[in-house]
Amino acid sequence: MASAFTHIVVGGAISALGSPPRARLALVLIALSLLPDVDVLAFQVGIPYEHPLGHRGFTHSILFAVLAGIATPRLCGRPSPTGSRGWWRLAGLGFAATLSHGLLDALTNGGLGVGFLVPFSAERFFLPWRPLLVSPLSPSAFFSGAGARILASEMVWVWLPLAALFGLVSLWRRARPSRR
Repeated sequence: MASAFTHIVVGGAISALGSPPRARLALVLIALSLLPDVDVLAFQVGIPYEHPLGHRGFTHSILFAVLAGIATPRLCGRPSPTGSRGWWRLAGLGFAATLSHGLLDALTNGGLGVGFLVPFSAERFFLPWRPLLVSPLSPSAFFSGAGARILASEMVWVWLPLAALFGLVSLWRRARPSRR
């Protein structure tokens, strides 16, 4: 998996696409970007990694991201009517934040792949390009020295490109005429 730090950075970056960005939206999207790893609890009840409900299984799937997206407007406390433009915008941001977790994990160099299609298929996938070092599940293993190498890899391949992208988005928003 990618580190929790990078999932947080990506969730926060996605919140910048909100109109206008708000703190509650950022917190919800950061939580959604971390939520798929709730599946590590499966180990505690004896569900093996490779099971569809195991690590990188259902909670990393596209269907799970859709369900999280549908819940996002309510989680944000927004009164937008279901199906309205504002509702769809928030649902899309929630979907993107949740799905970003599996996409980042599919960019890592370890694990068994990501169950993007669970429950329709138990097949696991990686992306063709896997530049991220896999982060250990254990915080003690992460902070024992491997974490610095993992974060350096993620900064190069995720954080810096996101900063550049969102810098450009910010410039574009400032440059376009105001709709008043």
